[in-house]
Parts: sequence; C-alpha cells; structure tokens
Amino acid sequence: MMDVRALEAFEAAMSCGSMTAAAKQLNIAQPTVTRLVKELEAEVGFDLFHRNGPRITPTDKGLKFHEEARRVLGGLKLIRDRAEAIRSERQEALDIAATPTMAGGLVAPALQLLAEDLPQDVDLQTMTADHVVEALRNRTADLGIAGFPLDATGLVAHVLCESTLVVALSDRAARAYPDGRFPLRDLAGKRLISAGNRYRLRPLIDAAMQAAGIRPSGSITSNSSLNAIMAARAELGVAIIDPVTAYGIPVKGTTILPLDTPIPYLWGLFSDSHRVTTPAQTRFAEMFRQVCADLIPDCRFPNPSENDAIAQTSRMLP
Repeated sequence: MMDVRALEAFEAAMSCGSMTAAAKQLNIAQPTVTRLVKELEAEVGFDLFHRNGPRITPTDKGLKFHEEARRVLGGLKLIRDRAEAIRSERQEALDIAATPTMAGGLVAPALQLLAEDLPQDVDLQTMTADHVVEALRNRTADLGIAGFPLDATGLVAHVLCESTLVVALSDRAARAYPDGRFPLRDLAGKRLISAGNRYRLRPLIDAAMQAAGIRPSGSITSNSSLNAIMAARAELGVAIIDPVTAYGIPVKGTTILPLDTPIPYLWGLFSDSHRVTTPAQTRFAEMFRQVCADLIPDCRFPNPSENDAIAQTSRMLP
C-alpha cells in the first residue's frame, strides 16, 4: 500500500513548485520531502518530476498521476472530516462534485435555500462530467451534478432535468429579434460560438444545422460556455449554449433567446446506487430541484425510470 505521507509530499511539491516550499507547507524537513517523493517514484516505476538543481517540473506521467493522487487524498480527507463530525457530534458534512457549469449556475443558490439546514462543512469540487461519475463511484463525493451524455451505470438520479439549448447575443444584436426567439436559419453566414467538446453539446448543434441545411461562416470553440457568452457579447458571432450557464450565470450586456428549433439538454443530480442517502443530501436534492425550476425557463423533470433520455444521450459517448 502506498505511503500516504509520500502522496501528500508529492501533492505539496506539485502545488508549491519546489521541494523546499513543499517542506514549509508540510512543516517537515526538505530532505524528508525529497526522500518521500523519490520513494513514491520508485514504487510507481516512473519519474514524477524533471529536476534541474532546485527547480522541478512535472513529467507528463507525473501530471496524469497527480489527478489520481488528488482523488485519493480527497477521499482520505473526506474520511477524516466524517470521523471528526462523528466525534464532535456536529451536523453531517456535504461533499459535492460538479461540472463548472453546474457549480457556477446552480449549487450556490441551492445551498442558500437550505438556510438553517446548511451543514457546517460543505466541500464543492469542480471537474469534468467523467470525473464527477468517478468521484461518486470512488465515494470521494456524496452527490454529483453533471450534464449528459454521461455513463450513469451504477448511479441513482435524484433529480433529472431537461430543457433546451439557447442562444446568447449582445444586447444590440438581440434587438433584431423583437419576438424573443432566434431562428436557426439565421446562423447561415454567421460565426457559430459554442463549447467545443465533440461528445457533448456540439454534436447536437451540428445535427440540427445539418438537418436544416445551414452552414455557418466560421466558428469559435471553447471548453467553457461562459467563454462563449463573452465572445457573443463582443459580437464575434452567435453563441449556442446550455441553459444552466445562460440563466444561472447571467452576463451583463447579453440577451438570452430560445431557439425556434429545440435542441435538448439534460442534466441531473446523482449519487452512487450503493450509498445510503442522508437527510442532508435529500434536503439538498429538494432545493436543487427547486432552483432548477425557478432559474431555467421550461425546465422539465422526467422520471428516470419512465424516460429514455439517459439511454439516448449516453449513446453519444465514445
């Protein structure tokens, strides 16, 4: 079994950028940090850092291993926090893993609605949808929030939400649409701005344009819908984005319009199916559903057992 101290030394060295700074952070001697990292390298069988005198830079394998180490250490922190909560008999903690979109647009309002039921300790970590699922399966998070498609095998959907993609335009550009709706055909000859993940939103957008025979003049892609909104505000094109970012993180100077051709978008709040749901988690799920209903126009809540949306979107996975 790997030495937890070695993992902590590696994490500190990655965060601080040097063995000396890592030693100060951990309050141990610098040679001890160096020894622990070298022992970890010997155990995993590859170099974690490039060394140039006192300077260190992570290797490619070191960067990949860092993601795994962070999850392991996060799980250990969760265990320590839970043990402390049991010892002190304080209210249970709440650990949430969410994509940046969900964390930014929906989590804080849901926590606010908990009011006096808000746990003393809340840990919110942002990550990709795939890592949200992994955090739930590894039990380093109580609840996970992400958009589809995702591999929901072994997960329970406490809240399943469905809406449609929307358009973001600058306020000036939006004046051309006094009826408050953006015709998909108006993308012809304009630059399309969208999130660039080819397994998530973009295939749905491309399919809708292909069905309508529409070809944009160019594109701007980003890994963030918020970046797409900012580009639309600068009048660089037309942004087609998820409704959670659009309504949950409003940007001054932009107008959000529905499309005349609905493009579905689904998201949900999940937990591992083998994990007992606590009262705090159940209460948060209730508040999350309320926030989605309040913030997202036309938000629907399909029953996972009666709706095949999960299966349909999961087919888009590679």
